Order: sequence, then structure tokens, then C-alpha cells
Amino acid sequence: MNLNSIMKRVGRALEFLAWTVFFAFAGLVLALRFWLLPDIERYRDDIAAAVTRTVGKPVKIGRIEAGWLGLNPRISLSDVRIYDPEGREALALPSVENVLSWSSVLRGEPRLHSLVIEGLRLQVRRDSEGALYVAGRKLGADGGFTDWALAQDEIVVRDAQIEWHDEKRGGPPLVLSGVNLRMRNSGSEHAIGLTARPPAELGSSVDLRGLLRGRSITDLAAWSGKVYTELGYTDLAVWHAWVDYPWDIKQGQGALRLWLGLEKGEVKQATADLALANVSASLRKDLAELHLASVQGRLKGRVLRDGYELTGRGLALQVQNGPAAAPTDFQLTWKPGADAAQARGLLSASLIDLEPLAHLGASLPLLDPARKVLATVAPHGRLVDTKLEWSGPPEAPRRFSARASFADLAIAPWEAVPGFAGVRGSVEANELGGRVQIASQKGELRIPQIFPAGPIAFDVLNGAVDWERQGERGVTVRSQSLNFANEDLSGNLHGSYAYSGEGPGTVDLWAQLNRAEARNIGKYLPHAAMMGGQKTRDWLVRGILGAHSSDARLRLRGDLRDFPFKDPLRGQFSVTARIEKGVLDIAPGWPRIEDIAGELVFDRERMHIAGRNGMIQGVALSNVRAGIADLDDPHPQLTVNGQADGATADFLRYIASSPVRGMSGGFTDPMSATGRGRLQLKLVLPLKELEKTRVAGEYEIFANNIVVSEELPPIERASGKVSFTESTLAVQDVRGRLFGGAISLSGGSRADKSIEVQAKGDATVAGTRALFDHPWRTYVSGSAPYVATVNVSEGRTRVTFESSLRGVSSTLPEPLAKEASDALPLRVQLLPAEGGARDRISVSLGRLLAAEILRRRQGEAMVVQRAAVSFTPAAGRPLRLPERPGTFVYGSLAGLNLDNWLPLLSGGEAAPDVTVFDVRIGRLDVYGKRLNDLSLRAGADAAGWSATVNAQELAGDVSYRPDRGGRLVARLTHFRTPDDYPGAKPRDSAQPNDLPSMDAIVERFNWRGKELGRVEIAAQRAGEDWRVEKVAITNPDATVTGSGLWRGGTPSRSKLDFELQSSDAGEFLGRVGYRGLVKGGKARMQGSLAWNGEPSALDYPSLSGELQLQAENGQFLEIEPGLGKLISLMSLQSLPRRISLDFNDVFSKGFEFERIASSGHVDKGVMTVKDFRMRGAGAQVEMSGEVDLARETQNLRVRVVPSLGDSASTVIALVNPLLAIPAAIAQKILKDPLGHIFAFDYGVTGSWADPKVEKLGIEARPVDVPSSQ
Repeated sequence: MNLNSIMKRVGRALEFLAWTVFFAFAGLVLALRFWLLPDIERYRDDIAAAVTRTVGKPVKIGRIEAGWLGLNPRISLSDVRIYDPEGREALALPSVENVLSWSSVLRGEPRLHSLVIEGLRLQVRRDSEGALYVAGRKLGADGGFTDWALAQDEIVVRDAQIEWHDEKRGGPPLVLSGVNLRMRNSGSEHAIGLTARPPAELGSSVDLRGLLRGRSITDLAAWSGKVYTELGYTDLAVWHAWVDYPWDIKQGQGALRLWLGLEKGEVKQATADLALANVSASLRKDLAELHLASVQGRLKGRVLRDGYELTGRGLALQVQNGPAAAPTDFQLTWKPGADAAQARGLLSASLIDLEPLAHLGASLPLLDPARKVLATVAPHGRLVDTKLEWSGPPEAPRRFSARASFADLAIAPWEAVPGFAGVRGSVEANELGGRVQIASQKGELRIPQIFPAGPIAFDVLNGAVDWERQGERGVTVRSQSLNFANEDLSGNLHGSYAYSGEGPGTVDLWAQLNRAEARNIGKYLPHAAMMGGQKTRDWLVRGILGAHSSDARLRLRGDLRDFPFKDPLRGQFSVTARIEKGVLDIAPGWPRIEDIAGELVFDRERMHIAGRNGMIQGVALSNVRAGIADLDDPHPQLTVNGQADGATADFLRYIASSPVRGMSGGFTDPMSATGRGRLQLKLVLPLKELEKTRVAGEYEIFANNIVVSEELPPIERASGKVSFTESTLAVQDVRGRLFGGAISLSGGSRADKSIEVQAKGDATVAGTRALFDHPWRTYVSGSAPYVATVNVSEGRTRVTFESSLRGVSSTLPEPLAKEASDALPLRVQLLPAEGGARDRISVSLGRLLAAEILRRRQGEAMVVQRAAVSFTPAAGRPLRLPERPGTFVYGSLAGLNLDNWLPLLSGGEAAPDVTVFDVRIGRLDVYGKRLNDLSLRAGADAAGWSATVNAQELAGDVSYRPDRGGRLVARLTHFRTPDDYPGAKPRDSAQPNDLPSMDAIVERFNWRGKELGRVEIAAQRAGEDWRVEKVAITNPDATVTGSGLWRGGTPSRSKLDFELQSSDAGEFLGRVGYRGLVKGGKARMQGSLAWNGEPSALDYPSLSGELQLQAENGQFLEIEPGLGKLISLMSLQSLPRRISLDFNDVFSKGFEFERIASSGHVDKGVMTVKDFRMRGAGAQVEMSGEVDLARETQNLRVRVVPSLGDSASTVIALVNPLLAIPAAIAQKILKDPLGHIFAFDYGVTGSWADPKVEKLGIEARPVDVPSSQ
């Protein structure tokens, strides 16, 4: 049988087998579809039993349905319940869908194409022994159920809830809801995906995925693959109750993604993406807690064949309340080797922010030495492209190499390593040494072992520095060339510095500066211990305030413990600098020496300044020498010598700004000068005891003009010497001219530490113009000797001035009138109070007066606060100062002519405000009048003054207020018109605006011996006018009331409206000086008059107005010749003397009248009478015509009609002589008699002194007299 036939048979057999299988499978499918599956409910118990056998626990199925999923049969189970061995329900499955796989036929056991479980509620528990229970069933070590699950094609769980109980950890239950699981299996390949939703406080979501290879869960060591986990927003600290972290995480929120690579059951690779905030964790128990505000980036770790590798990409972090680290990439490789000696490491980083690293150093698992260095040097700045390799243990590598570039690098000083900041450059180092290449701008250098003042800033710092390790702790630093520049200096240095681990080190340094400024010299001075002590260093810092040098050199060599190398064999220290514009502050309080040009030298322990020239207070100096002989002396001394030629004004400024002022008690403070002088000065200043400074100086002046005080004229052409030490001052016979005469000054320090200078000289009145430039000076002439003493003690300057004034004459009014030969001792004392805020001035002038003035400082001036002036003071009795601010004038004078003083007072300066007067004057002459035995008490306040006056002529209270033009108020008990004093001159006429408003009441007013009774007057200022609102005179016999106006102008004009009423005209006339003229009678007079000039002086040529008179029931008495001319006229008693008619029985013995009525019109001093009517028992009289009041003439027509049996007397009314107007008119009218009595009609002409009476004829007609009202 050949091969072809065999193959054909085989083919036919296979074809038959295939058809047989096909039809058998088709039959099976048809049986399942049409016979078994439709009637599947009948097999529910059998299926439940089969499931029970599979899961090993009793299972009940509530309902079963069958169907097809494609060609695969599907069986859906509902309400599936699984029970534990005790019969309790362990698991309830609302829905389970099983899709059978046809591979079950081949394998001979059920295999699922898919298993879908929905609404699973599963409890998973770990007991205290660590055993796991799922749905109450303990998972065995055989892994039967899990291996069965891995053998199914697909398992899907939807919307499940898993509750985890961990009795071993003792944590609270953890419930994961919304759990969805899909697992697909293909032999040993397994793809798993799971999502879940944890409780809200744990985070937002959990996502787990994996691609794994493995056969059985019991052989985990054979598994490999990849696992990915993602946690949405989560709180890592809360998960700590159920998850073990490699670190103690106390806080941390954010998102996390994790990739794990497994090989044969071990994690060989891990990658994590972090985005966390507010992280707090302890990476090791012995480390400080780590606090990060945020951390993000990727970390990746690998297990290498011979070591480990950790890399980071874009890793950035923010320290809590600290700096942030920019994103960086790094790689750390560690290969342990067979032993520690063969270990190797590599660290590389694209960028390292040092400040965050320093902040976190105590929290990171670093080597202890590295952590200590970080804490000590506190680095700042960035390292770029860093690479570090080492071999051996990290804490003590046998070899290492490092290189990096750096920017803005800063570290604090550490051991022999200087501190710096703002440095740019690169570094290369190994275990033997290294090099730093620097190219920096705006950097700082700190070397506290040498320079204690702090960092030295550099605008430019370029060069290279090499170092080499020396033994365990030693190091040697070298620089071939280091260029530097800052605001103070620029130059170059080279040399070396060696540090053995002890002491300050050894230096060998050269430096040359092409620019140096000394204003900040303290930055560049070494420790005080290297310079003889802190006081010496302090003086150099404070004393050398400035200097400029373009050529300075430094040489420093030797062990710094021997600085400043007094022994030349031990080292060298020298600084030489040619300086200009130097400023030296030798000691506190002393003026600076400025603009020094010369040389500054530090030579070992010596400091010396040789100045060719300089300036002090604007004075040119020469040959200035300053130096410290031994900077290392425990009691160093600064010696300064110099001389100056310059203006004396500059010398005074020097004293004012130096301790010499305190030594002299401020003696020269008020002085100024013009002219020149020469100063020699030597100072020795113990730097540790500056209060023991020794001074020796002398100033010689040449023909200067010196102003001792602003109140005094200068001392002219003064020459002499003033010498001083630290404790004394001496004025040596300084001579010049002052007050128009020669003066000499001498004196100085006293035993009580005060300074007293005495000036003697002669002064002329003409020479005191600058001191006393007052109009009264013109009344004084001559010259007199004087002595002035100035005493300065405890900061107070006392001045005493004394002169007899013999040789000075005065034509001032009494009591200051003086003959040149007379002595009138003058003494003036100025006594300042402590502190200069107050002083006291005492003045005495013979026995005439004494004054005391208390002043206080107000700004730059002294103002009077209280003062007392006493006239004729009692010897030895202190003056009485007022208790409140103001001036108190008191005492007594025999006499004072104020009229003689008024022109001097009105033309001079304003008198000071007087607060209180209490003076007694025997005779006061003022305004042409004399007041006798005057006692005056007066006081002033802000509103004005008031006074109580008592004299023979007046007594009462008077007050004055100056506001609104002034207001005078007077309440007097009596007033008598004063008499003129001998030689009084008439006063100039006043104007209305010269008078204040007035409110005056006099209870007893005596006008030239005439008692007028009570007088009131009220007047107001009205612009330029003076308006009399009320005038009233009241006495038992009559009253007068009126008002008026005094109008200003050229000339001024007065107007008066008045009314007089008398109940007894005879008594009233007697009161005003015309007694015995009229008996009884009532009278009334009214009028309105105006005239040019003041109210108190009638001007008859300008007088005009109207008058009315009514009288009744009175009697003219017999009038003596010459007593009242007008009374005779009106009584008609003089008519019988002029004409030969017998009217003796009618008029000569007194006419008794019943009524009188008349009115008059006055124009320019001429009064016109038209209606005079008088009626009595003896006659009736009519009168008309004109009376010229200015010329004292008349032109009248009189008619007399006798009446048989009538009385022979007539009564008239008189005007009130107290009022200026009625009194003047009455005096004028009463001067001239009518003349001879007549009968019938008469004409009266001529003057009042010699009237002419002419009979005109007889005309019989009655006289009609109106009745009085």
C-alpha cells in the first residue's frame, strides 16, 4: 500500500470524524437549546448542589434562567445566598450571570466564558492572627477558589460594596463603594482593572490596573508583570489606618500615581508621580519632622544588578513657611560592593536649590556630617550641573571628586572656610584639595576669624583660589591673583593663608590698592585682640571718618596670634597710604580735623598720621601730627599736635563745638569776633579713659573787634592772649576800646571751678548808643568810670555792672535830673537760674528807685514774666514781686510833674504793661492841674485797667477798657476842680476821637468852689464824633438834664440840648455863686445851642440856637453895685441911677414878680429877644432887642408900665452855671447892668460896662405876660 492510498484513507477517516463531531455537537446544541435550557428551572436544585460543591458552602438559588449569548449558553441566577457552616447567611448575590465556555467540553469541567456579578455586598476580614475571611470563608493556603477564578475567561463585578475589617491592626471598618472589577484570563496571562470609591474623607477615587503573569496564587514568587495605581484627591494620613507606609506620614493631601514592575514576585522598579500639598512626615524616628507646602514631580527607583538607582524628573517642592525649590532632574546611584571599602556612589543633578535643602537638612536621611555642615553654613544659591562621585562609605569616602557651577552662592563661615554671598563661578574638588574659580559681581565675603565687623561687600571679585588639605583639620588657601573692587577700595591681592585647626592661622599676604576710601575703615580692621584692645579698635573706627588714597599698600606676614608683630622676627604688618581729604575725629565733643593731606602709616604696633595741612572749623592747620605709639598697649594714648592761623570767629566756633566750652562754662557762647589770631594746641587722649584727656592751648588775638554779647557794642582793637587747659582758662590783659573809652579785661578760673573776668573802663554817653539808643539819651551827656564782672559757674553766667555815674549830667525831668558832679550810684545785676530757662535782673539807682525783673526763655529770646519797681525803696528790704505775671510799681514820691514827662513818654517807646500800681505822690502835676496827697491803687488785665484813687481833689473808682475805641467808667464819691499848678501851660485843643466812651457818676461835684450836687454823664464814640447821650445835675434846688454831640472836623462843632428846672431859683443862684440876688421863685429854662470847638469852651462868635425862660413868684433883692450886671438890668434897679425918675419904691428895693416869660434866638453870638414879659405888683415890663454876647454890647427897647400897689421887685431865672453853655451865657449876661431905670419907653445901647439909656417917650398900653407852663 502506497503512501497516497494511506493518506486518502486517513483523510476519509478524518472527514468522517469531523462530520461525526459536528453532528454530535449540533445535537448537543440542539438538545441544550430546545430541551435542557428551556426547562432549566427543573434543575435549580441540582445546579445549587453543584455550586455548593464548588464553593464548599451551602448555596441557595432563588431563581434560575437560561439563554444564549451568541453560541454560548447563558445561565442567570438571581437571589443567590451562601451560608457559613453555622447556617448564617454569609453572602447575598442579587444577580449572577454565567456564560459557559465550550472549552468545558474539552476540559471535562465547567469553564466560564464570563462571570458577571452585580450588586455584590462583600465583607472581607483579617483576624488577629492574620487569617483572611471572605464572606465568612477562610481562605486556605491551597488557593482553590482564587486559582479557579484565574482559570475563567472573564470575571466582571459591577457596583459592588466591599467592607474591610482588620482586627489585627485594630483599625475602623473601611467601606469601598461603587467597586467595579474586570479580570480577563488567558492561561498564565492576566489583565485586571479595578475602580472604587472610598469614603469622602479618604479621597475621591481609586484606580488599579495590572498585567500579570502567573499560574497560581500559591506561587507568588513566580509572578511577574506591571501594576498601576492611581489615587485621585486623597488624604494620605487618613489611609494610614489601613495602609503601612515606609514613613510616618502625619499629613498630606493630593493625587498619586504609582507604577510597579514585578519580577518573580519582587518589586524591581517603581515610579511615582506626585502632586501633594501640606505634607508632614517623619522619614526616620531620629529626624525632625518634614513639612512641605507642596511637592510634585516624578520619582523612579530601580534595583540594579549590583546596586540601586533613584532618579527624579521635574521634582519641585515648597518648604512650609520657607523657600521653594525649582524643578530639577537628578540621579543617585549606590553600589554597595562586596564590602564598605568597595562601595561606590554617584550623584548628579541639573539644579540644586541650596536654601530649601538647608531648611530640610534636619528632616532628610542624610549623613550626620552633611547634616551638620548644612546647619552650620546655611547655604543659599543654586548649584548647576552638579556631579559627585565617591568610593568607600559615604560618611568617610576614601576618594571623591566633585564639580559644579554655582550662582548667587552664599554660605556662612565654617571653621577655616570663609563665608561669602552672591558668588558666581565653578568649583572642582577631591579628597586632596580643589579650586574655586570666581567671577562675581555684587558679592560678599565673611572672614570672622579676622574681620569681626561683618561681611565685606564687593562689586567685583575675580580670580581663582586653590586649597589643599593639610592633615586631618588643616587647610592651606592660596591665590595667585584676586582682583576686587567695591565702594571703599579696589586693587589686587595675592598670598596664602594656612589653618592648622587651632588658633587664628598664619598668613602671607601682599595687597596693593589703587583706590581706597577710609570712611568705612571699621569693616577692614581685624579683631580688637589683634590691636591692643577694644577701645583702640573703637577709636580707629570712630576717629578715622574719611580719607582718600590712590596709593595704598599692605604687607601682612606671620602667625596672626602674634599680630601686630612687635618682634620683627615673628612677622610683619605695615600699611602705608598717601591720603588726601582726610577727616579725623579725635574724641567725642572735639571738632573734627578735616581736609587732611599727608600720610597714614600703620607700622606693626604704631599708628601715625603726618598731615602737611588740614582744616578745623574753617581754620587752616599746619604741621598736624596724630598718633598712637603702641596699639597693643593696654592703656593706649592718642597724641595730637597742631597749630592754626585764622579768623578769631573760627576759633570761637572751635571752642563752642569742643570740650573747651564745658571747661569754660560756656563763657564764649555769646561772643563773636572779626580779626585774626593764632592757636597752639596739644591733646593727649587716653583712649580707654577719654574723660582724663589733657589739653594745653593758647590763642593770641591781634587787634580784633570782639562782640561779648548781642546787647553790647563790640570791643574794638582788642589784643591779648587766652590760654586754657583741660581744667583752667586764663584771660591775660586783653585791652581794647568799648563805649567810647579804654577797657581792660583780665581773669580766669577760680578755686571754686568758676570763671570770673573783670572789665574796667570809662564809658561815654555817646559811646552807649548801641546799648541805649533811646530818645531820652539826648538829655544825658558826659562820661563815667565803671566796673563789670562776669562770673561763669555751673553753666550760669552772672553779670554785675557798677558805676557812680559821676561825670554824667541829665536834663531829664525830676527825679532823674542830675548834675555831672553829683554821684548817683547805678548797680545792675544779671543772675540766671539753673538751666538757662530763667534769669533775674536787679537794678538800683541811688536811693531813688530799685527794680527787679524775672525773665523766662521763649524761643531764642528772654521775655519779662514778673517785675517790680519801687520808688524811694527802704534800705535792706527785698522788693515785692507780683504773684502773677506782670509788673508791680509801688513806693512813694514827694512830687511828680507828669506834664514834663508826657512829651518824653508819648514820643518814645511804648511803656511795658503795668499790672499793679500802689503809689503815693505828695504832689502830682498833670494836664496843668495839681492833685495833692494822691494815693493810687491800679490793676490791669487782658480787658483793660481799673484803679482806686484817693486825693484831696477826688476819690473813687475808675476803670478803662480799650476795645472799640475805649470806654471810661468812673464812680466818684467827690470831685473838686483841681487848681492850676505854678507855671502850668494851656493845653492844646482836643478832638472828639481823642475821647473814649464815658459812663461817669460823681456824687458830690464841686465846680470851682460851687457845690453842684450829683452829676451824671454818659457818652459814646460814634465814628469821628463824640455823642453825649445823657448829662444830668441833681441837687435840692434844681435839676438839669440834657444831651449833646461833639462832631469832628476842622473846626469841630459842639451841640447841646438842655432843660433846667428849679424849685427855688434864689437858692440855686446862691449854689452857683450868686447868692443874695433872688429870693424864692420857680424857674424853668430850655435851650438848644451849637458852637465851634469843644463842649467845655464856648465860642461866642459861632454860637447859635434857641433859648426859652419861664419864672414865677420870686423877688429880686437889693443888689450891691457890681454884683451881677444883668441881674441889675433885669431887676431895673440901676435905672434910677441913669435917669431922674423916682422908681425907688418900685425897683430899687427889689422887684417882686409874679411871672417872667421870654425866648431868645442866638445867631453867631448875637441873641435876639422879642417877647420878654415880666409882671409884678409894682409894674409890668416888656423888653426887646439884641445882645451881642461876643462884644458885650446891647441894643434894647424897654417899656415899663408902673402898677400902683405892686411890689417893687422883679425875679428872673438864671441858667445853670455848672453846664458849660448855660453857665457861660449866664456869666456873660450877668456882667452888665441895664442902666438907669426909666419910665415908659427907653432905649438901651452901648457896652455892658457903660450902657447908654435914652428916654423914648410915653406910650400907655398894658403889658401882657404869658402864664408860665
